[in-house]
This record gives sequence, C-alpha cells and structure tokens, in this order.
Amino acid sequence: MANAQAGIPPPGEMMSRIWSCWPWTAKSCVILAGLQVVSCLAAHSSWQAGPVYRGTLEDEIQVFSMTRNALIIPMALITLVFGFQVAEMCSSKPRQRALAISRAPMLLFAVKICYYTMLSRGYGLAFQNQRSPDYRPIYVTRWIGWTYAVPTVLFMNLYPLMDSHPMLEVLVRIFPQLAASATYCWTCALGSVLYDPWMGWFLTVLGCVAYAAVVADEVVYLTEHIRTTSQPTLKGASVFVKEAMFVAYTVIFLLGNMGFISSYSCQLFYSVTDISHLAVLSSLLFVYWNLDDPKLTATADHRD
Repeated sequence: MANAQAGIPPPGEMMSRIWSCWPWTAKSCVILAGLQVVSCLAAHSSWQAGPVYRGTLEDEIQVFSMTRNALIIPMALITLVFGFQVAEMCSSKPRQRALAISRAPMLLFAVKICYYTMLSRGYGLAFQNQRSPDYRPIYVTRWIGWTYAVPTVLFMNLYPLMDSHPMLEVLVRIFPQLAASATYCWTCALGSVLYDPWMGWFLTVLGCVAYAAVVADEVVYLTEHIRTTSQPTLKGASVFVKEAMFVAYTVIFLLGNMGFISSYSCQLFYSVTDISHLAVLSSLLFVYWNLDDPKLTATADHRD
C-alpha cells in the first residue's frame, strides 16, 4: 500500500513491465538462463562427475606461468586506467559513467591474474574432460574465472552505448545477457565433467545455444542504440572485437571436446587471446574516454 501511494508499482507489476519492454531475444536469454540453472542443479544432484585429473601437464603449466608473467602488458594499460580514474575523481565535474566503466577492466584484470596465478601454481582444479576422447584436463578454476569475466566484459562493452540512460536502466536492459553468459560458463564446464554422455552433451549444447542467444540479443541491442550513441564506430569496434573472441572461445572449446584440437593448443589459444583481448579492450576504452564529449552524457551522469 505504501509503495502504491508513493507511486512505486508493486514488484509483480514492475517485473511485468520489464518483461514486456524486453525484445524477444532478451526474453530468450532469460528463459535459457533459467533452464541452465535448473539443468545444472539437477545435474549436480542426480548425475556423477568424472574423476579428478591425475598428474600434471608441464607444458600447460608453463603456458599458464608465461601468461601470468605476460599480463604485465595489459597491466600498463590498467595503470593508465587507474590514473584516469584518479584524475576524473579529482576533477570539478567528474563523469560518473566513465568512473563506473573504468572499474570494469580493473576487475577483469584482477580476475585474470588470480586464476592464471592459481593455474600456474597447480591449483587449476583439473577434472577429466569426459566429452573429449583423450580425457584431457578441464580446469575448473579457469571456468570460475570466466563466470565473472564474461559478464564484466559485456558490461564494459554495452554500458557506453546507452549514453542518455541512467545506469539502472542500462542494467535492466542488459541483465538477460549477463545472466545467460554467466550460466553459460557454468553449464559448459559441468557438461564436460559428467560421466553420463547424454546429460553431458545436453548441458554443453544448452550452454552454446544460450550464448548464441546472447549474441542475438547483442545484435538487437546494437541496432537499438548504435545510431544514437556518441562515437558509434569506436564502440561498435569494441563490441566486435569482444564478440569475435568469445565466439572463437566457444568454437575452440567444441573442437577440443571433439578431439580435433589438442589440450595444449586450446590452453595456448585461451592464454594468448586472454592477454590480447584485455589489452585491446582497455586501449579502446581509454581512447573512448579521451574522445568522449561530456555534454552528451551529462544528463545520464546526473541521474546515475
């Protein structure tokens, strides 16, 4: 009653409004995210996971160690991002949207350096990949890191496109993509370690279908806002680079599970692209900040 008197609709009505304003692609992401959660919980309770991978693949550990050391390259860009954040906070009229986005690559770098450090020290939580014919290791630590990293990159890419909208409105619009992409990592990882091949492949395919829905909703999102946002070329390039890498991740993952690509090649690809992807996105974001027109986002900054 108090909410109604204050002009705030009841939660049920609010959810109905949000659902009705989402395009069909966003609704598909929500449905697939829920289906992934239910399927994974059922798999955890009713299906048995494969054994822990015994032994150590020294060549892969070496790749992880080199990647951890090579992260010094994007670390220089992260330092620039931190410097920008300090300068922006000290300015007379700080841009709140830029400050919010600047924390995304810093979080992303922290996640990557954490899981590569754990992988290089032998704490990869390796299980036998039951979907692969050679029972190669699948590193749960990496997939846990991706569960945080993938939605962070999505936010980092998509938030700047809605220049004239407050953060809450942006989060409501991109929430389906964030949910479906996070559960996609969980679903594919779990599908790889289950003994039962039918349930394992069901989860793997379900995760890939969910990410295909994320890509479809991202295309719709771009068509909605690319013509009204500032610097559409730069922001579109950032989204394209990110999506090309994530689609490549999925393709390499599937080819590895089918035995077409060795485990070492998969880990090497993931490591190289993790570094280059973070460096490219941080560079594009830094350029975007320096070319951004504060007048275009002043209203949204105020409402945020």
